[in-house]
Amino acid sequence: MKRFNIFENVHFSEDKEIEEIIFENQNIKAIRIVSLNQKTDFMKEENLELVLVARGKAKLLINDEIINLKEGDFLEIPAHTSHKIIEQENVIWYCIFSKK
Repeated sequence: MKRFNIFENVHFSEDKEIEEIIFENQNIKAIRIVSLNQKTDFMKEENLELVLVARGKAKLLINDEIINLKEGDFLEIPAHTSHKIIEQENVIWYCIFSKK
């Protein structure tokens, strides 16, 4: 059993998002992503992605729709859905990726 606190040892970087794997097995991968103000290119995951904004706020572009997220917001991003972050401010993301 592994214990992890997503609010401990948080370090923001001006250069890049910082990803840390919290848990991984054959079915899922859970990661913490710490983002200062970075934007991303379009992404498309092979499987379901679940994201929670634990701290901060962000704006995503998903299939030509702008989605605003704030602390506590949870979002399901279906497999093969084109999405990118167009704006964010001091965000701690908790993300779960399905592997099946």
